[in-house]
Amino acid sequence: MGFVYNMDRLDRKNMGVFRLRIALDVNPVKECQSCTQRDEREVSAHILAYQIAHQLLSSVPGQIQVDGSRLILNLQEHDPLHFDLRSGSLHARNLNIPLEQRYRNEKSLEELARQIKEEIQITPLDTKHQIDPLATLIVKLIEIYHARCGLHISSVQCQENRTIWEVKLHENGPSGWIQSDGVLRNRFGEEVNMSEWMHLRPEKLAMYVFGFNRFCRHFPSPVKPNH
Repeated sequence: MGFVYNMDRLDRKNMGVFRLRIALDVNPVKECQSCTQRDEREVSAHILAYQIAHQLLSSVPGQIQVDGSRLILNLQEHDPLHFDLRSGSLHARNLNIPLEQRYRNEKSLEELARQIKEEIQITPLDTKHQIDPLATLIVKLIEIYHARCGLHISSVQCQENRTIWEVKLHENGPSGWIQSDGVLRNRFGEEVNMSEWMHLRPEKLAMYVFGFNRFCRHFPSPVKPNH
């Protein structure tokens, strides 16, 4: 895509990106339509918020909501947690936790998540539970395509007992929709059910979803359009 970037610090095991060094020079060969100059710190904070939310969801069931530049994590039997996607701060009760600074010090998503759970008194469930695969998919989309392409979650809506996630390519770019029943819909009116893809690794599933939306010709759709 249009950003030529590398990851200064990358926790390979957890896809733990924090300090991203993003070159502002556009690669003309790739002709990316998402090339805009963005603040490195804000990009990193955006990704880190989703990653920490995912870590917390591994301990307690919950749901992610998005309201503008805020990610709201509603954990079962706990007060909502508010992540500022621009600054990377986590607001909970009377606490304001600067995730950026803390991640620099801890150098591990697991350790940072563990400390957050202690500070805001999040009690893990006695029995193990599985994170909603859709939540994992959303986080992987952000991890892989936010820095490259400006992909973000524009809105989360509930309609007829379904949750609908709108994924958007940069601020004024095209949208696609992911439904909690596994149905994907792109801006061309095409629909596909992800059920046959759910056995894939989360990273590959994210690539399929990105490709289905035809956001970039360098990521072809896994589904052939009907003519």
